[in-house]
Amino acid sequence: MTRKKTAAVSGLGVDLAEVRRVRRLAANPKFLARVFTPVELAYAGRGRNRFERLAARFAVKEAVIKALADTSIPLKDIEVENTAGGSPKVRVRGRSCALLVSITHTASHAFAAVIAFR
Repeated sequence: MTRKKTAAVSGLGVDLAEVRRVRRLAANPKFLARVFTPVELAYAGRGRNRFERLAARFAVKEAVIKALADTSIPLKDIEVENTAGGSPKVRVRGRSCALLVSITHTASHAFAAVIAFR
């Protein structure tokens, strides 16, 4: 009898970001350069929901740090992209980890949940 290996959950992280706060911080180009990758900035720049999209990506980055229980990860090393189907996916530069992410936002808040697997 062979045992099927299943991925074990190693962490869960959630974060809620205020769009108004991210809009205020985004007025500083240094903040944008320190936190977001060019891919993320390009995605957020499309359409009229720029600050909602930035807030959602900021929330994902914070949720990843919580899920991995590692506050030393630079925010810019966490990159959020969308698949061809539109689902979000996240990568952490220099790490091989399986992460599952879900994002939602309104005009005022963005929420992200991240599950990390071993």
